[in-house]
Amino acid sequence: MPADVGMWGAVLGAAGCVGFSLGRRRAAARVAAVVTVAGVVVAAFDGGFRWQLLPLLVAVAVALAATSAGSSRARRLTAVLGVAAVVAGAGAVWAFPPLRLPAPSGPHPVGTTELSWPGPPAESGQAAGCPSSGVVAQVWYPAATAGGEPAPYLGRDRDEARQVAGALAGTFGVPGFLLHEAEVGRGRAVAGVPAAAGRFPVVLFSPGNLGVRRQGSAWATDLAGHGHVVVALDHPCDSAVVVGADGRAVRSTVGATGDDARDEANADAQVTARARQLVSALDELTRRDAADPVLGGHLDLGRVAATGHSLGGAAALRAATLDDRIDAVVDVDGFPRGAAGIDVPVLVLVAGRGTGDAANDAEYARAVREVTAASPDGRVVEVPGASHLTFTDAPLFLPPVPGLVGSLGREGAVAATAGPTREFLADVLTPS
Repeated sequence: MPADVGMWGAVLGAAGCVGFSLGRRRAAARVAAVVTVAGVVVAAFDGGFRWQLLPLLVAVAVALAATSAGSSRARRLTAVLGVAAVVAGAGAVWAFPPLRLPAPSGPHPVGTTELSWPGPPAESGQAAGCPSSGVVAQVWYPAATAGGEPAPYLGRDRDEARQVAGALAGTFGVPGFLLHEAEVGRGRAVAGVPAAAGRFPVVLFSPGNLGVRRQGSAWATDLAGHGHVVVALDHPCDSAVVVGADGRAVRSTVGATGDDARDEANADAQVTARARQLVSALDELTRRDAADPVLGGHLDLGRVAATGHSLGGAAALRAATLDDRIDAVVDVDGFPRGAAGIDVPVLVLVAGRGTGDAANDAEYARAVREVTAASPDGRVVEVPGASHLTFTDAPLFLPPVPGLVGSLGREGAVAATAGPTREFLADVLTPS
């Protein structure tokens, strides 16, 4: 992990440089400054220059200036500035470390590939006025062998990753540079490697509102390592951005209107469009099972689960009412919409921290009780300490602030989603 070593080496070097400058040990301060610069360079080999390290370079410059400052007042001022810069840099490194997805816990290595297809008719499967009905999906699957360079986390290449990271930053309402680690990071799956022998149950996935298909990569990789084929969709004009194989980007047209009734109607329309796209994925996978060079002969389409996070969870429920090929649903902290008539097993994962609005939480709990009561095997798992974003990859690249990403830690957040999902699917997707 060169980036991790380089970043923390730079922190230690900058701290030493400031400390030595306070003791007027010029030679030692210069050596520590070299260590800092070396750490910055090492980190840059694995993802480019890290903005987190900029305060450390400032600290070094200030500390070296302090060693030649004439007055005690000037030395005190530079010391304060140097210490503040080191603290700021160390805090940034701690809050935004290099992206490291947990290793899959299952027996299989994991491969990944990308699919695209026209999708359902525009009038039923996309937002009005959307310029493209094409659907892009990321697939994670059990691989035959380990080895190879892991695929990029957010895109086919750096250019796509930059576009996706920028769109997600806009979604979160943060400056784009804060998602640098997601932009340059890599997953755990290797692109295009042969699939393991056998047929594996299929898990469809729809991300949350404005979400993108790779935002649940850690969860998807873990499921694939345990013998599932996970197919995660981008939704055109709904996901923050969908970049086609030709490089054309379709950005989201979703937004609040300020009219509650209209926003509710729009959300219902989104759920229906997403559900139809999930159903279209089954049609595409049926074709792929016969001829795809990677997935052909490995898809058990007699065992299918529809899953989703937030609005995607509602879409998964809705898809199960539209198509009887779907055998089970996992709704990950999503408010159930359009689930009347659900007749398959349902698991709902609920964030234990809630939303902070008692009325909203009560309404959500009521809706969850209704949908699980209607299911022949309805289950609810409340995850203590989890927030809404705990169930995504956000804890891996956003600061560990409990109100934002929960209090389960980075790997604990992934386990909180993957573990209950695996157990549920093992129970309800019986071999065909």
